[in-house]
Amino acid sequence: MARNSEFFFAAVFLIASAGAQAQTAPNVSQVLVYSATNPTTGAAAAIFTQTTADASHTVQSDYTVTNDFAQMTRALNANIATALSIIPLSSPASGVIQRTDPATGAEWAESSTLGPIFTERAETIGKGHFYIGFSNQDFHFTQYNGTSLNALSILDEGGAKSAVGNQISTPATIGLGMDVRLSQDIAFLTYGVTDRFDVSVGLPVVHSAVAARTYNGVIYTGNGAGTNGSNCWCVNTFTAANPDPLQSQFGQASLGKTGFGDLLIRAKGTIIRTPHAVVAAGADLRAPTGNAQNYLGVGAASLKPFVAVSFYSKPLRSGIVLSPHFDVGWQFTGNSVLGGALIPAISGAYDGRPFTTSKGTMPDVFSWAGGVELAVGHRSTFVADILGNQVGWIHGIPSTITASLSNQLLPTGPTPDKTAVPTQGNAEGLVATGRDVSFGQYNGSFGYKLRVAGNLIVNVNALVRFDNNGLTARLVPLFGIGYSF
Repeated sequence: MARNSEFFFAAVFLIASAGAQAQTAPNVSQVLVYSATNPTTGAAAAIFTQTTADASHTVQSDYTVTNDFAQMTRALNANIATALSIIPLSSPASGVIQRTDPATGAEWAESSTLGPIFTERAETIGKGHFYIGFSNQDFHFTQYNGTSLNALSILDEGGAKSAVGNQISTPATIGLGMDVRLSQDIAFLTYGVTDRFDVSVGLPVVHSAVAARTYNGVIYTGNGAGTNGSNCWCVNTFTAANPDPLQSQFGQASLGKTGFGDLLIRAKGTIIRTPHAVVAAGADLRAPTGNAQNYLGVGAASLKPFVAVSFYSKPLRSGIVLSPHFDVGWQFTGNSVLGGALIPAISGAYDGRPFTTSKGTMPDVFSWAGGVELAVGHRSTFVADILGNQVGWIHGIPSTITASLSNQLLPTGPTPDKTAVPTQGNAEGLVATGRDVSFGQYNGSFGYKLRVAGNLIVNVNALVRFDNNGLTARLVPLFGIGYSF
């Protein structure tokens, strides 16, 4: 159902730009740049400036790409890869923790709650015990840095020196709309090696779907004739050697892929265990088994050491038990194609397909979580958490900011007109920050766990995003089921 709905929404999204030419991207991570690539010439949307003197302005080789749309995908790719790497996973900790009495051999439930959902449980499951679990999450990313993904604008601030008198290039904008969805089904297996040490293996199946369209290109060159305060059209143009200050549609593209994601291996050991407090330390290792260029994996190995702490109160009235918990970890990831840049091929004055990909460092992520479990009897547990990620404390993440340039001369039409007097307007859109940045992301997690029968546990959860930094999926539902034996 999730897959079908994603393709339905992608189709609706692209119908909105039915006049644009459709492109077939080779992988999901290149959907954005292919939506701005001419299907006939293979040229990527760009701003051209005449850098070699030629009075006729008709020689394509006299023009140079001064703003390549392909390079703007780096920040979005890195944000999608980071979102994929820090998707909170349901904890592979048994809902029912059992211990064996060494004197009698009888088993008894050690924990008085059914455990957290996203935070790691400090208890281990016990020697010789197994836990199997499954969970599903569907992410629909709708915003990037607080702006709707369906209403983005990319800004070229201008300022490039041309060979036409003393004129420099003027600002230009290109509209961008995107629909980004990730669905993750993950199966976990946990085994208690000793009474204080267990290992878990998680294998996700990921479905990624991206649709993109580029449209409404505007070059703020005035009348294009060099009169009434305007530039010559040749200083800025979307098409080398041709006047083209307005372009209503560039193109569109969409693609979805399904496959195995990055394999997760977790090891955890108890350091302190008392009747009312447990402290554990462990590490997550992610192997790059998912196809990064299709957003199925991150494209590099990552390591995340962590510490988890759980507390338990004495039973209150009616058998209610409060269990505060928190954990903290730091994830480090290697170089990935999703952290690098798309490098276009060069043909004459144009840059375009095929695109190759360099590798770049993925950001580190310092994660923390804290919350409480509220057990009502032995069959029901309510869970509330606050989850935080500080992205890029050591290795930052590529990003953009919104810039606005006022009092720019709006184009008077598609062709130069010496008599036309241009009006003024604002040029606004995303520009690269010129450096990698760090930011925080914060979620609230609210869930419920039910012991259906025996050691069979089902859980439901809603993940609510509080901030607007990076890519944002505002509300993410989760369904999970687990069994220990």
